[in-house]
Formats: sequence, C-alpha cells, structure tokens
Amino acid sequence: MESSKSVREFYKGKTIFITGATGFFGKALIEKLLRSCPDIRHIYGLVRTKKGKTLNERIEHLFSNPIFDLLRDTKPESFSKVTFINGDVCEENLGLSNSDMKMLIENVNIIFHTAASVRFDDFLGDAIQINLRSSRDLALMALKMEKLEVFVHVSTAYASVTKRKIIPEELLPVHDDWKEMICLAEKSDTNILNYLSHKIVGKYPNTYTYTKHLAEHCINDLLGAKVPTVIVKPTVVSSSITEPMRGWTDNFNGPISIALGSCSGVLRICLADMNAAVDYVPVDTIVKALILSAWKTAQTPLTATEVIQPSAFGFKKYSMKLIVDIGSQVWYKYPLDVQIWYPNVKFTQSLIYYYINAVLFHLIPAVCIDLLLRLFRCKPILFKLHRKICAANLAISYFLENEWDFLNSKALSLVDGLDGSEKEDFKYVFITDNEVEYLKWNTISAKWLLLGQSKHVKPSAVKINRGFYYLDKICKGIFYIWLIWLVFFKYHIQTTFFEATSNYWNRLGQQ
Repeated sequence: MESSKSVREFYKGKTIFITGATGFFGKALIEKLLRSCPDIRHIYGLVRTKKGKTLNERIEHLFSNPIFDLLRDTKPESFSKVTFINGDVCEENLGLSNSDMKMLIENVNIIFHTAASVRFDDFLGDAIQINLRSSRDLALMALKMEKLEVFVHVSTAYASVTKRKIIPEELLPVHDDWKEMICLAEKSDTNILNYLSHKIVGKYPNTYTYTKHLAEHCINDLLGAKVPTVIVKPTVVSSSITEPMRGWTDNFNGPISIALGSCSGVLRICLADMNAAVDYVPVDTIVKALILSAWKTAQTPLTATEVIQPSAFGFKKYSMKLIVDIGSQVWYKYPLDVQIWYPNVKFTQSLIYYYINAVLFHLIPAVCIDLLLRLFRCKPILFKLHRKICAANLAISYFLENEWDFLNSKALSLVDGLDGSEKEDFKYVFITDNEVEYLKWNTISAKWLLLGQSKHVKPSAVKINRGFYYLDKICKGIFYIWLIWLVFFKYHIQTTFFEATSNYWNRLGQQ
C-alpha cells in the first residue's frame, strides 16, 4: 500500500462493512463517506429487523433522517451504493446468513465495528453478548477476509477509567480473560450471573465500560499481529457542530439531555458535580477521526494494534454549571413549544439531598399533573418520564461526579498528513469559543428532531416562557416569606413540635 495515497484515493473502489448502521455513529459515518469519498464502491450495513417493520421499511426510514438531506439534494445517486443486510449483534456470528457471510468475506476491504449497547444498566450477560461476543465473532470473520485492508473497532475512552485521572492513548492491562467471560455468559444461569455482576465488574463503574474494556483486548488478541487494526476510543459524543447540519442528533445522550430536561422545566435536580468538566466531542469530528484512522492505519506497516482517543484534551471542556449558565441565555430566547415550568436545574453530590428534591420537585408534581391529565382523559406521561430520568441520572452519576484528562496526541496527528481540500473537509472542529451558538443549535435542532416540535421559535412559546419566569419568581418569593414567618413569628409551633418529639423519645426510653 502506497503511503502517498490521499484519503479519497484510498477509499476509491473500496467495499465497506459497517455494523450498527442505523445507530448514531452508523448514520453519520455512512453520510460522511458518501458525501466526502464519492468513489467508494459499496457500503454494506448490518441492520437488525424490528417487529412490524421489513428491512426495506427500515432502510426507507433511515434515509429519511434529516442527516441525509444535504446528500439527497446534492448526490441522490449515492444512495444506490448502500445495501443493508439482516443481522443481529446479540446473536452468534452476528446473526448473518451463510450467503451474506460468504459475500462479505469475499468482498469487504474495510470494517467499521460501531455496533454496541450504550446502556449503562444492561445486565452483564446481555452486555457481554452485544459488546464482547459480537466483537469476537466479527474479528474471526475478518481473519477470513483476504481483501481486508483495515479493521476499525469503536470503543470508548471510559473503558480505561478506574482510579487514574490521566488516561493514556493506549491499551491498558486487561483485568479478566475475555474468553472466560463469553463462556460464562453463554453457560451460566442468568439470575446467578446478574447476582454476581457487581463482584465481576469490580472497580469498573458499570457493565458497559467493563465489556468494552474486554472487547478491546479481544480485538487486540485476535487481530493485532495479523490485520491492520485500530481501536478508536471517543469520549462523550455530542450533537454535530458543523456538518452535515448544525446540532444533528438522534438520541438524548450527552449535554442535550440536560439541556432539554432543563429548558422544558422537567429536570429540577441532577446528581452531579457542577464543577467537574466533561469531555464533549461533536459526532462529526468523531466520524472524521474514524475515517482518517482507517486511512492512516491501512497505510502504516503492520506492527501492533493502534489506539487513538479523539477527545477535547487541550481544548475547552465544559462543566455542568457552565452548560446551564450558557443554556440559560439560550433557553430564554429559544424556548420549547411545550414546557411545564421555567428552566432551573440544581446540582448536588449528596444522594440524600438528591432523593429529597427528586420526590419534592419531580415525583410529587408528576403525580399531580398526571392526575389532571387523567381527569381530562389524556395519557399520563410525567411520572413514567421522571422514573426514567432518575434511573438515567443514577446510571451516569459516576461520570458526572468525576473528571479525567484523555490524552489525544495520536488522534490529533491524523490531520497532519492532509493537503488541499481534504484538510478542509476532514479537519476536526471542537466546541471552543462558539459554545453559545453550539448550544443554541443543539436546542433548536433537538426540539424538532427528538421532540417533534416546530423548527422555529413560536411567539406564544416566548410569552409562556416569560410568564413562567415571573410565576417562578412569585412562587419562590411567597415560599421564602412563608418560611420567614414560620421561623420568626410562629416559633411556638416549632417549640411544640420539638417538645412532642422529645416526650415521645423519652417515653420510648422509659419502656
């Protein structure tokens, strides 16, 4: 392989296989490859069938996503280069038929393994099957591909976090045998495995980071000295910053969940260290790192598995407090169409304080509003929503209460060999000094992409938001006046209460 090949020259005529093709990375990667590397031969995407939807219906739904609007307007013919095949990473051998596996083995030049379960509260057995066993099966299939030039495995930078605060751009020592873990998941009783999950995972914060850590070593052991292999370990992936559209996302991960929860008035309390800086990188920057890492690794003499860590180290990182402070400027000007109160979220690291506030400001209002909805024969949604918010907050609290530095020198060096138009097309863009504009487009795009609301700000929404602002101030003023009155002018109520409590405990002691 000639090292002088440019990115587009390298991808020319290549056949690419992408797992997780309908996921967050999958959509963005397919779009960028078709738009910036127009001479690729074909892309095969692994797609899991869903109940009630055929494969063609899933394909139509995928390409109707707004991320493909630019491509649809400029290069509509490029969609013919994409074929989806039935499969499931939960099953052995990725659930592929013999004919599909044979076709892939004979034709594929590049593999992007992006499929994974990103749920932090998955049962251990499920996480092993999806994140670990699928990596093993795909690696074994890759060893049979005579035309394969590079294998790109997408992991996470958080697979390396335990007690250390500086995370190097390399594989860290393995803690368990990945072969034994696969065997354990396949042969052990599910209930017993779930019961032992905490002991097995050990110092890892959850089953996701634990199984992704094992998957890295599985890929390294099987492919490291045989196939050009690169493991890409992004940090927290957020909405797109520039392309193909500003603020694109298809999930509630990253800062957008805090933004939408707060600006709707639903999220009032969050378990997090408000000063801990989180490492956010836009999805379009991560996709560029994936494409460049394949290009670079395939043209480098085969030695060992390469590891790159696209992160915001050396750039600006954002704490929860800063996000909310910036967000308050954005949410006042660009409110959601529907909100239940004025945006105001508080942060705490005290579990007791969190639970008290969650009951007072999440669950009790949710029950009351849901009762009103039932009276008007509407579907109650708020209590169920707050249960999900609470579960999600507890699941990610470890990452919101700690801070790490993820080194990224190798990831940044990928753009050094680019020239001309490719340097402009594949350069990294981080969230630096345009954070207000970035969060603005995050909110505007997410409100119609995720919530199904209007693309533009409604004048009525602005009026309602300002009304909630004054109502919030009035309610807080009334509460504090009542509290002062209770403490300073009705002290006999407190005295009576404390005397009754004291008498009660004295009687218990005498018994």
